[in-house]
Amino acid sequence: MFSENVITDIIYWIEENLEKDLKLENVSQKSGYSKWHLQRMFKEQTGLTLASYIRARRLSCAAVELRLQRTPLLDIALKYRFDSQQTFSRAFKKLFNMTPYNYRRKENWLAHGFTLPLRKFKGFNLDIEIVTINSLSLIGIEHIYKANVIDWNFITEKPREFYWENFFKTANYKYDRVFATHNILSKNNNELTVKYATMIENKSDFYNPNFTNQAKIENVKYLKFSIPEELLKLDYKDIIYNIYGILLKKLNVPRKKGLADIEEYIFKDKYVIEHLIAQPSTLLKDVNYYIPVEIAEQRECKTQA
Repeated sequence: MFSENVITDIIYWIEENLEKDLKLENVSQKSGYSKWHLQRMFKEQTGLTLASYIRARRLSCAAVELRLQRTPLLDIALKYRFDSQQTFSRAFKKLFNMTPYNYRRKENWLAHGFTLPLRKFKGFNLDIEIVTINSLSLIGIEHIYKANVIDWNFITEKPREFYWENFFKTANYKYDRVFATHNILSKNNNELTVKYATMIENKSDFYNPNFTNQAKIENVKYLKFSIPEELLKLDYKDIIYNIYGILLKKLNVPRKKGLADIEEYIFKDKYVIEHLIAQPSTLLKDVNYYIPVEIAEQRECKTQA
C-alpha cells in the first residue's frame, strides 16, 4: 500500500511538472527511491515504463494544445521538452499515426494514441449504442465557467452540483428526466471558456421565464453510454475517465467537431420533489452520456466495451 501511495504521489507530481525537466534522476530524488527501485515499482503498478509514460503524457498534452490553440509547433515542442520540432514531430507521429500539422487540421478528433493521467481506477463495462438523434429541442439555463485546457472535462463535479441546485431552485417541478449540454465556447492561451447548460425538453405546454437558453439537435449521430443505477455511486471523474480515457479510445471513433456532449438524467418513478434541490443524485435511475461522433452508416449498431 505504501508503494502504491508513492507512485500515486509521483504521478501527481509528474502531471504538475510536464513542462519542466523530468530526468529520471529528478523523479527518483522526488520519490526518495533509487532509480532502479522506482522504475521497477512504476512498471509493476502501471504496466508502463516511467520514461514512456512521461513522453506519452507530454505528447497527449501537446495534442490537446494543437487542437485547441494556435501555438506554433516549435513552441509546443520546446514547451514539452523536445530538443527540436523534428524530434517532436517524429515522436508525435509514432504515437498518433500522423504529423502534428495534420493532427491540428483533421476535421474530427480521434482518441487513438491519447494517454490520460494514470489514476487508481479500474475500468468497468457500459452498454454502448450508436444512435441518431433525429429531433430534440431543449430549453433551460446557461452557465459559463473557465477551465484549464488539459483537464476541463474532469473537474466539473462542483460546478455541476451548483448549477443543478440553481436549476431546481428556479424550476422546482417533478421531472421524469432532465438534460445537460457541455461544450467549449472559446479558448485563450491555456484557459477555456466552457458552457454547461441545465435543460429540459422544450414542450409547448411548459413555460419558465428563467429558461432562456435553447438547443435544437437534428440528425446527429452519438455514441450513447448507458450508466445503470448501480454505477451512479461512482466518482463522476471515474465515469468520464472511463468513457473518454478507455472506451472512446478503444472504439477509435472520431468525435464530431464543434458539438456538445449531452447528459441525460432519468429519475425514479416516485420521489419527493423537495429532494431535487438537496439530493438529486439519490433520485436517479439511469444516466445516459452522449458524445457526438462522425461515423459510417454500416457501424450504426449496438455494441459493448
